[in-house]
Amino acid sequence: MKFSLPLFLSLAAPVLADVPEAKVETGHSRSDAGFKFEAILPPASNDAATKAKFAVVSGTMDPNSGGVAVLNDGKIPGGDDEPRSNFFFSGKGGRLTVDLEKDTNLESVATYSWHNGGRSAQHYKLYAAAADAKDLDVAPGEGVDPATKGWVEIASVETPARRAGQHGVLISAKKEGALGKYRHLLFDIAPNEDARGFGNTFFSEIDVIEAGGPDLTRHKPPEKMLTTFETEGGDFKIILDSTASPDLLPWFKEAALPAMQKWYPKVAELIAIPGKTPAAPKTFRIELREGQIIPGRDGIPGFAQGEEIVVSSKFMRDQKDGEAVGCLIHEMVHIVQFGSGKRAARGVPTWFFEGATDYIRWYLFEPERNGTVIRNPDRVKYDDSYRTTANFMDWVTRTYTKDLIAKVHVAIHEGYSVDLWKTWTGKPVEELEKEWKDDLRKRLEKK
Repeated sequence: MKFSLPLFLSLAAPVLADVPEAKVETGHSRSDAGFKFEAILPPASNDAATKAKFAVVSGTMDPNSGGVAVLNDGKIPGGDDEPRSNFFFSGKGGRLTVDLEKDTNLESVATYSWHNGGRSAQHYKLYAAAADAKDLDVAPGEGVDPATKGWVEIASVETPARRAGQHGVLISAKKEGALGKYRHLLFDIAPNEDARGFGNTFFSEIDVIEAGGPDLTRHKPPEKMLTTFETEGGDFKIILDSTASPDLLPWFKEAALPAMQKWYPKVAELIAIPGKTPAAPKTFRIELREGQIIPGRDGIPGFAQGEEIVVSSKFMRDQKDGEAVGCLIHEMVHIVQFGSGKRAARGVPTWFFEGATDYIRWYLFEPERNGTVIRNPDRVKYDDSYRTTANFMDWVTRTYTKDLIAKVHVAIHEGYSVDLWKTWTGKPVEELEKEWKDDLRKRLEKK
């Protein structure tokens, strides 16, 4: 049978009319941890997606991702760079399906993402299909046009790519009513532009709201738990953010903070040298963080950046009677070393300032723990960093120059050269290293 073009269009029009026109609303917040936006409510924990089945049907889920389970668990990340609390692809994006297990009258679909850089914005197309859709392919792979496999396109989404932070998207019917009755959803997700390939969106949660469904329980961000402590003498302040881990607050008050209150002024006096090194910040923060504190790296206990220390809550719990306080002291030294975020001079090696930091921790703060013991002198070098370099610096301090640590910190900001060791001690570092190792061997022989 042949159709004239006008007749064909008139037959097609009712089919297209069955798909309500959708409106896409977007929201953005730079810092609020609760996904609060003007027009979009925070994620719900009992929406229709809660019991739905999520699946990757094309593309590759990044191995550092938390997996599809994080998309409908009703939880949100605790920070702006938590891979394990988000779902994201690697490479060129991919496709994600949601099976609601029955046709559901959809009021809206909402997606939430959070990152401090290029993984924050959202860029995808949303398709939907009823359970009995003609010729339905429930898992259309890469290169397959969903529209030819029983799917209808609901909306195209693109949030501002240059706005890091939290993004929220709400897809609903443009006119009063629902989006339609569907069992399946398909998110065809593209990455944001990033020359390094790190543009895949960190999706934190996906909500599917059923029209006429139950009242929703929306996420309520915890109130910030900030506690301010003054150091001995009252010259400095320490602000503790225990929002993510309130259970650790009593231990911090009892064990960790008293040590930091006492030692921060001492460290400042030792290495904040007027006219030579930065002044110690008058205030610094400590943030307790659950999960990975450095993306993609498990087991990192803490780090310091500018005037803030971030520590792993798990490490603090596990090491309350072990290395927890010492870890905090180590990071606190970095706060003084690089006051207000000032970097080391160009070319200063990491082992140099990390060794000096560990010297203060292990030889001044907790010498009784013997944390830098070397059992095989033949397998170490003076520039092995951290505890090993701290051991070497202690030997140089005891043998040649008592104010070595002050000199080291001047060099951190004025510039490092291997020739400094000869200036400080009268001997090249190679000769110092040999003497140090000989001394280590003699000590071991006495034992």
